[in-house]
Amino acid sequence: MNSKWLLKLTGTALAAMLITGCAANNQDVPPPEEEPPMEEPADPEMEEDQNMEEDMEQDKENMEEDMEMEEEEDQQ
Repeated sequence: MNSKWLLKLTGTALAAMLITGCAANNQDVPPPEEEPPMEEPADPEMEEDQNMEEDMEQDKENMEEDMEMEEEEDQQ
């Protein structure tokens, strides 16, 4: 009879330890940020490349518009 109680108590204790051990979360939850993180300063060379690409796209659009206007003038 004593071994039956010993097995029941040991099994219950083991189950309780497993449940509490698996439920433990050691990671601290960071507090919510009120201010958005600041952007890191961009690499100046990358900005120049982006500006050059934008300028090239704008120039291409302007050239297309100019060519359309010239075609219209030629047709008149």
